[in-house]
Amino acid sequence: MNGQPTEPSFEPMSRLEIVGQLRARLVDVLPDAETLWSTQKVERHGTDRPGAKGIFRPRTRSNPFGARGRRSNENPVMFRGHLAMDATQAYALLRERFATLGYTPLLRHQKGYDVVIALPYVFKSQSTPNTDPRQWVPNLILLLITIMTTTLMGAIMEQSELIAENLLIFFQRPRLILTGVPASLTILSILGVHELGHYFVARKHGLETTLPYFIPVPFGFGTFGAIIRIRTPWENRKALFDVGLAGPLAGLLVAFPLFFVGLLLSPHQRPMPAGMPLGSPILLQWMEKLVYLIRGIPKDHEIYVDAMTFAAWFGLVVTGFNLLPVGQLDGGHVAYAVLGRWAKVLGIVVLLALVLLALFRIWDGWYVWAAFIFISGWQHPAPLNALAPLGTKRFLLGVLVSILMVLLFTPAPFPM
Repeated sequence: MNGQPTEPSFEPMSRLEIVGQLRARLVDVLPDAETLWSTQKVERHGTDRPGAKGIFRPRTRSNPFGARGRRSNENPVMFRGHLAMDATQAYALLRERFATLGYTPLLRHQKGYDVVIALPYVFKSQSTPNTDPRQWVPNLILLLITIMTTTLMGAIMEQSELIAENLLIFFQRPRLILTGVPASLTILSILGVHELGHYFVARKHGLETTLPYFIPVPFGFGTFGAIIRIRTPWENRKALFDVGLAGPLAGLLVAFPLFFVGLLLSPHQRPMPAGMPLGSPILLQWMEKLVYLIRGIPKDHEIYVDAMTFAAWFGLVVTGFNLLPVGQLDGGHVAYAVLGRWAKVLGIVVLLALVLLALFRIWDGWYVWAAFIFISGWQHPAPLNALAPLGTKRFLLGVLVSILMVLLFTPAPFPM
């Protein structure tokens, strides 16, 4: 006995027996169910993505959602009809009933019918954290390395003038490295709270997810950000909306106060030729004007921010980028939850707009963002239950999020 959960075992059944067992579990949910005999093969390691006929496309390599399969290389079983109850209630019943046979239901709408697709997988659900300390070791190691890289890069930003005069300044005066601590704590707190926002809301929805993995790099701000891995697919649009939005909102609760305090404490003087202008979004420009008013800064002076304030500014700008309604960005999750398949059209428009911004030399960095969005997947997969409504409150909140994205977006963060 090793204390680890074991995968369920299922008695072998013929195709007709499986269909009969599944139909019996549909009797009060889809009373007029018709069986659709699918010939599409589904590999054991798969997840729901838009594919042939808009229903299912298998992955061909590793399964990021941790599905426990009943059989490998087995067809899904599909039924069509009309639901006799609310889609949320129907899905809850079918998920429990199908699991005893080793299947997971998908709900779709197609050509005037409600379609129930039985996938030969049982997806893991994990509402309680994994308490095995060994699972945290990679996360902790990456966090410690990222603390070192962000502290070093923060110190380089803070001591840029001394470094220009003496490249060996940190070897001669190693304590100067500690001047990068405020910038390091700023960027790590924004990233960490952002990912923990995703983490806790994903747990709330019963999704199996990891703790954040920080990505250290020896340049820029010392990190490429942080990620969590969600190993189970979204059950419905509400879960997709909540998890996608939780991260940016949590990160903003940290970034806004740090940026505002940084502006209050940063020095101001007349413009210097060597200064690097920042293309702040509309919302940050309003904050800067408020600080000018509070501090009584002359109009012909500019605020010169330190590394900590610069890190907070960067965190806010990147959050604005992450709210773009396309692909696998957090804004893409929210857009799909609100718009459904229409989010694909909006995503194409956004992706083309980013490419045009790069082509017209507004900011070359849009090439990188466009490539990242395209490679990571510019089309968003549907949740398991695509029929459950989002709800009015979340729809209105999604509208407010789109306004927030516009206020936090800047086409040229570093004017050329």
